Amino acid sequence: MYKPALVPALTLLRALAWRFRFAWIAASLVAAFVSRPHELLAQTAPKWAQVGGWEIRVDKSVGNGCFAMQRYEDGTVVRIGVNVGQKSVYLLFLNDAWKSLEVGKIYPVRIVFDGVSSYDGEMKGHRLAGGALVLAHSNLSTEFVRDFMQRNSMHIYYHGSRIAALSLRNTYAAIGEVINCQKEFGVAPRENDPFSSSGAGTNRDPFR
Repeated sequence: MYKPALVPALTLLRALAWRFRFAWIAASLVAAFVSRPHELLAQTAPKWAQVGGWEIRVDKSVGNGCFAMQRYEDGTVVRIGVNVGQKSVYLLFLNDAWKSLEVGKIYPVRIVFDGVSSYDGEMKGHRLAGGALVLAHSNLSTEFVRDFMQRNSMHIYYHGSRIAALSLRNTYAAIGEVINCQKEFGVAPRENDPFSSSGAGTNRDPFR
């Protein structure tokens, strides 16, 4: 996610695509979330597959981009894929309780996988077409994507306070289905260098 001068994440995804016998993987940001993003997503993005709690869907409004998404019990939504226009791997976090997020503001975030691998970096407040505010990172590193697929848990910290503790069960298989889905639409991304940069939350809304 946040490491400088590393092999681009798309290199890893291409290798995985070969392993799954598909040529490329690509996805893009969903056009809209609202106060109940999971329900809206089901209405606007046709479903490709279900892998455990992960839904693989197709967003027709952005050139048939495939993506993997899961909504957790605490209300957090995680979405990962490849932005077709940017040709880079992105990550989105959404939680209805984070109402004080500001569009364009940079938030220092730490993500820890299995208590072993940690990534410090910046995520930006972004308003999607449906009006929802999300935390977004647009250019993940290869190492981050590998940990996301292979680790069992992901903890998110803001200013040192944990704001989410999420299971990564079935992430490897979910990315495999994204590869399968995107191959059907024939979108081939190019490589980009990974984005890199350098966290006291309050109860349900840590960004207030």
